[in-house]
Amino acid sequence: MWNRAKLLKINIKSKKTKIVIPVPLFIFYQLLDCTMDLLAIIAFFTPSINIKIRSSKYNLKEILKTVYKILESLKEIKYCKPFDFVDIKTKEDIVKISLK
Repeated sequence: MWNRAKLLKINIKSKKTKIVIPVPLFIFYQLLDCTMDLLAIIAFFTPSINIKIRSSKYNLKEILKTVYKILESLKEIKYCKPFDFVDIKTKEDIVKISLK
């Protein structure tokens, strides 16, 4: 099902540190899928729960819909050529999230 060669690569570089985190895309997909299952169970027992993210409150069902949309888009991303999601560079720091 998944091409195991696809990586979601996170690079963070600053003056003193360099962090490179390669996450295989199929593992990221499985992690989100398991998270969605757990959220669905929580939503079943507590249907009116609201989750506060920053200064906004979201209904758990809205979060489930969003995670489902992300899962569906990941199914399509696996067929894409390599590209960058985020590429931020300053004089001292670099943050880059890419699909390889």
